[in-house]
Amino acid sequence: MKELFRLMPYFKRHKNKFLLGMVFVTISNLCSTALPRVVGKTIDSIAHTAGTERFSSTDIAIHIGYMLLLTAGSGFFMYLTRRTIIVGSRLIEFELRSDVLGALERLPLRYFQQTPTGELMAYSTNDISAAREFIGPGIMYTTNTVTTFLFALSMMIALNPMITFFALLPLPLVSYAVYKLGGKVHLMFKDAQDYYAKLTAQAQENISGVRVIRAYSRADNEIKRFKTASEGYKAQMMKLVRFEAVTMPLMIFLIGISQLMVLGAGGYYVIRGKATIGDVTQFFIYLNQLIWPVVAVGWVTNLTQRAAASVARLGRIFDEKSEIADTEQTDTSITTIRGSIEYRGVRLKYSPDAPYSLGSDAEGISFIINAGETIGVVGETGSGKSSLVNLIPRLFNVTDGTLLIDGHDIRTIPLDVVRHSIAIVPQESFLFSDTIADNIRFGKPNASMDEVVEASITAQLHENIKSFPDGYSTIVGERGVTLSGGQKQRTAIARAGIRQPSIIIFDDALSAVDTETEEKILNGLKRVMAGRTSILIAHRLSTVKNADRIVVLDKGLVVEVGTHEELFAKGGMYADMYSRQLLEEEIASLD
Repeated sequence: MKELFRLMPYFKRHKNKFLLGMVFVTISNLCSTALPRVVGKTIDSIAHTAGTERFSSTDIAIHIGYMLLLTAGSGFFMYLTRRTIIVGSRLIEFELRSDVLGALERLPLRYFQQTPTGELMAYSTNDISAAREFIGPGIMYTTNTVTTFLFALSMMIALNPMITFFALLPLPLVSYAVYKLGGKVHLMFKDAQDYYAKLTAQAQENISGVRVIRAYSRADNEIKRFKTASEGYKAQMMKLVRFEAVTMPLMIFLIGISQLMVLGAGGYYVIRGKATIGDVTQFFIYLNQLIWPVVAVGWVTNLTQRAAASVARLGRIFDEKSEIADTEQTDTSITTIRGSIEYRGVRLKYSPDAPYSLGSDAEGISFIINAGETIGVVGETGSGKSSLVNLIPRLFNVTDGTLLIDGHDIRTIPLDVVRHSIAIVPQESFLFSDTIADNIRFGKPNASMDEVVEASITAQLHENIKSFPDGYSTIVGERGVTLSGGQKQRTAIARAGIRQPSIIIFDDALSAVDTETEEKILNGLKRVMAGRTSILIAHRLSTVKNADRIVVLDKGLVVEVGTHEELFAKGGMYADMYSRQLLEEEIASLD
């Protein structure tokens, strides 16, 4: 159970609530375990004074009042218990969800490339819920079980030690059963959670790819795949449920044996005059009070085993170390970036056993981008264009060589400074299910509406937004589903432009717009790009034609650098690409 020690910092922050809750549950159980004593004395008083006037109806009413008072006290303090322990568990659940999300956001992109989305979703659903059930009901019922058992046991021993001995004789079997069942529950629940993660991953893929599935008429096949995965999860859960189903009947059976023991031993002592009917009645009430605590032992054990498995899974996220973080070498005196960039023998591998995405076994990439310069980056698909610019905001670290910004090794510049100084318009524009205005404002949360409008005008989006019924308040839907591809890209461009960064990167960000709109956007961006280091990645060479310099990549290496005119005159790879595109455009115009 060492995994559960990860929750200790959360308990410490809310220890007062849990300590108060334990006090309240203790008082509640003092009241409930005092009740059988009043009942027993009342029964004995009535039995001993039958036919006399010594125990009047007034006395009975007073005893009933005591019973009601103890019952009310027990209920009231149990209410306070829930108001403290259960509320505390919900607060910890909130903090745990926030910490899990924070940990995920700190992890490098490498982690998300290797981990299915469904598994990440399972962390936030089943695993956190399992931890919360241990923190709340698990702790509450553990305290309830311990205090009830102690108080009831002490009362029973005070009444008659021998009857108590016979009543508790079956209970060691309960402890043994809990011990044997608990370990298996832990392993079975862990396996079930792993199945659930795979099932969630498949569901997420099917929902995200619903358009592709329908376009290729693969719905039936995907339903069959999901059904197969669901059957696997169901089978694993049914094994767990069947196993858990043994616990409660076993506890109740053992309690039934205890009641038979009390009836036999209690009847014997009543006949011998060593116990009263009231005493035996108290034993039955105490046993009934112990039924739930004894059953709760098994239930809480299951909760604990489940929580241990889930916290261990959450621990994978917390233990995952990001190699992209500030270190002792970070120079905190660097607070701004001008925008000069130098690649010095840079090579990049996404994993140790993968080939180089940038550079080669023999050489790395070396070239300089001056501050305020506009650079075009072109090359065939898979030549390393995106990898080249992904190093600048430190989405990945260089494998070999050095990347310098303003003459500083990028690893010595505070990560927040790097990323706050850079804006990226990616190939696949991601929009949030929010208004257009807030999607643009995502680049600058405190931006005014005038700034939002100005950014959208620059991105050639303003006229489109005016045609929407709700204008800038239009909800774009999940991932911007209500917008066209070009509108999504222009929204992402406006988001980057509003940020006023030192370095702005367009990763083939104009691929979804026509050439006429592209020209308008580029003209509008001249004002945004003025004085800023700008990097334009493009397949369409007209996008980079007017750049200060153009870098041509091939198989992860820089093969040409120069202006459009210089490269075209050189007759190399760039000239060949440009000639092919001109020919394609001429052929397309003939159709």
